[in-house]
Amino acid sequence: MTRRLPLTGILILSLAGCGLQLPRIGGGDVPSAAQAPGAETPRPEARPDGAPPDVAEGAEEPAAGASETPATGGTTLATLGDATLAGLWLETPLVTAIGQGRVTTGTGRSTMLELRPSGGQPGSGSRLSLAAMQALGLVLTAVVEVTVEPL
Repeated sequence: MTRRLPLTGILILSLAGCGLQLPRIGGGDVPSAAQAPGAETPRPEARPDGAPPDVAEGAEEPAAGASETPATGGTTLATLGDATLAGLWLETPLVTAIGQGRVTTGTGRSTMLELRPSGGQPGSGSRLSLAAMQALGLVLTAVVEVTVEPL
Protein backbone atom coordinates (compact mmCIF):
# COMPACT_ATOMS: atom_id res chain seq x y z
CA MET A 1 0.00 0.00 0.00
CA THR A 2 1.42 3.38 -0.96
CA ARG A 3 0.79 6.54 0.97
CA ARG A 4 0.18 9.75 -0.92
CA LEU A 5 0.43 13.29 0.34
CA PRO A 6 -2.52 15.46 -0.55
CA LEU A 7 -1.85 18.31 -2.96
CA THR A 8 -2.23 20.97 -0.23
CA GLY A 9 0.41 19.20 1.88
CA ILE A 10 2.86 19.26 -1.01
CA LEU A 11 2.14 22.94 -1.62
CA ILE A 12 2.67 23.84 2.04
CA LEU A 13 5.94 21.90 2.23
CA SER A 14 7.29 23.45 -0.96
CA LEU A 15 6.44 26.99 0.18
CA ALA A 16 7.98 26.38 3.58
CA GLY A 17 11.16 25.16 1.87
CA CYS A 18 11.40 28.42 -0.06
CA GLY A 19 11.45 30.47 3.12
CA LEU A 20 8.03 32.03 2.54
CA GLN A 21 5.94 32.68 5.61
CA LEU A 22 2.53 31.10 5.61
CA PRO A 23 -0.47 32.82 7.19
CA ARG A 24 -1.25 31.78 10.75
CA ILE A 25 -4.42 29.80 11.19
CA GLY A 26 -6.59 31.14 14.00
CA GLY A 27 -4.05 33.78 15.08
CA GLY A 28 -3.91 37.52 14.74
CA ASP A 29 -1.38 39.59 12.89
CA VAL A 30 2.18 39.03 14.06
CA PRO A 31 4.32 42.16 13.66
CA SER A 32 7.41 41.78 11.53
CA ALA A 33 10.79 42.18 13.26
CA ALA A 34 12.05 44.34 10.38
CA GLN A 35 9.94 47.40 9.76
CA ALA A 36 10.49 50.52 7.71
CA PRO A 37 11.79 53.48 9.74
CA GLY A 38 9.13 55.94 10.78
CA ALA A 39 9.17 59.70 11.16
CA GLU A 40 10.30 59.39 14.80
CA THR A 41 13.45 57.44 13.82
CA PRO A 42 16.49 59.65 14.57
CA ARG A 43 18.51 60.62 11.54
CA PRO A 44 21.92 62.34 11.24
CA GLU A 45 21.67 66.05 10.60
CA ALA A 46 23.27 67.60 7.52
CA ARG A 47 26.23 69.87 8.17
CA PRO A 48 26.18 73.48 6.97
CA ASP A 49 29.26 72.97 4.74
CA GLY A 50 27.46 70.21 2.82
CA ALA A 51 29.82 67.46 4.01
CA PRO A 52 28.24 64.17 5.09
CA PRO A 53 27.49 63.82 8.81
CA ASP A 54 30.08 62.11 11.00
CA VAL A 55 29.33 58.52 11.91
CA ALA A 56 31.27 58.53 15.17
CA GLU A 57 30.53 61.11 17.80
CA GLY A 58 33.44 63.42 18.46
CA ALA A 59 35.27 62.57 15.22
CA GLU A 60 37.88 65.19 14.43
CA GLU A 61 38.15 66.92 11.10
CA PRO A 62 41.51 66.70 9.30
CA ALA A 63 43.45 69.94 9.34
CA ALA A 64 43.06 72.11 6.26
CA GLY A 65 45.75 71.34 3.71
CA ALA A 66 46.79 68.15 5.54
CA SER A 67 47.30 65.10 3.36
CA GLU A 68 47.64 61.46 4.19
CA THR A 69 51.14 60.09 4.44
CA PRO A 70 51.81 58.02 1.32
CA ALA A 71 52.11 54.31 1.97
CA THR A 72 55.64 53.02 1.69
CA GLY A 73 55.41 49.31 2.27
CA GLY A 74 55.16 47.18 5.39
CA THR A 75 53.59 43.85 6.24
CA THR A 76 50.27 42.56 4.94
CA LEU A 77 48.25 39.38 4.68
CA ALA A 78 48.04 38.21 1.09
CA THR A 79 45.85 35.75 -0.78
CA LEU A 80 45.54 34.70 -4.41
CA GLY A 81 44.29 37.53 -6.63
CA ASP A 82 42.63 37.33 -10.04
CA ALA A 83 44.22 34.25 -11.61
CA THR A 84 43.26 35.41 -15.12
CA LEU A 85 45.64 38.40 -14.93
CA ALA A 86 49.13 37.47 -16.08
CA GLY A 87 52.41 38.65 -14.60
CA LEU A 88 54.11 39.03 -11.26
CA TRP A 89 52.15 41.58 -9.23
CA LEU A 90 50.76 42.41 -5.79
CA GLU A 91 47.65 44.55 -5.25
CA THR A 92 48.02 46.17 -1.84
CA PRO A 93 46.90 49.20 0.16
CA LEU A 94 50.54 49.63 1.24
CA VAL A 95 51.42 51.57 -1.94
CA THR A 96 49.73 54.54 -3.58
CA ALA A 97 51.21 54.24 -7.08
CA ILE A 98 52.24 51.46 -9.45
CA GLY A 99 55.91 50.61 -9.12
CA GLN A 100 58.46 47.86 -8.67
CA GLY A 101 59.09 46.18 -5.34
CA ARG A 102 60.11 43.08 -3.46
CA VAL A 103 57.84 40.75 -1.50
CA THR A 104 59.34 38.47 1.14
CA THR A 105 57.57 35.66 3.01
CA GLY A 106 58.19 34.61 6.60
CA THR A 107 60.29 31.71 5.33
CA GLY A 108 62.70 34.12 3.63
CA ARG A 109 61.62 33.48 0.03
CA SER A 110 61.31 36.66 -1.99
CA THR A 111 60.55 37.83 -5.50
CA MET A 112 60.62 41.09 -7.43
CA LEU A 113 57.26 42.12 -8.80
CA GLU A 114 55.00 45.01 -9.74
CA LEU A 115 53.27 46.69 -6.78
CA ARG A 116 49.79 47.95 -7.58
CA PRO A 117 47.60 50.05 -5.27
CA SER A 118 44.45 48.18 -4.33
CA GLY A 119 42.52 51.23 -3.19
CA GLY A 120 41.64 49.44 0.04
CA GLN A 121 42.02 50.71 3.58
CA PRO A 122 45.25 49.94 5.46
CA GLY A 123 44.92 46.51 7.00
CA SER A 124 42.46 45.30 4.37
CA GLY A 125 44.86 42.72 2.96
CA SER A 126 46.52 42.20 -0.39
CA ARG A 127 46.23 39.97 -3.45
CA LEU A 128 49.13 38.18 -5.17
CA SER A 129 49.13 37.06 -8.79
CA LEU A 130 49.16 33.35 -9.58
CA ALA A 131 52.72 33.64 -10.91
CA ALA A 132 53.86 35.45 -7.74
CA MET A 133 52.29 32.77 -5.51
CA GLN A 134 54.13 30.11 -7.50
CA ALA A 135 57.43 32.06 -7.46
CA LEU A 136 57.20 32.30 -3.67
CA GLY A 137 56.36 28.60 -3.37
CA LEU A 138 53.03 29.29 -1.71
CA VAL A 139 49.96 27.07 -1.61
CA LEU A 140 47.32 28.78 -3.76
CA THR A 141 44.71 28.65 -0.99
CA ALA A 142 47.06 30.08 1.66
CA VAL A 143 46.71 33.34 3.52
CA VAL A 144 50.32 34.37 4.06
CA GLU A 145 51.98 37.30 5.79
CA VAL A 146 54.43 39.05 3.47
CA THR A 147 56.75 42.03 3.80
CA VAL A 148 56.38 44.59 1.00
CA GLU A 149 59.34 46.79 0.05
CA PRO A 150 58.84 49.35 -2.72
CA LEU A 151 62.00 50.05 -4.75
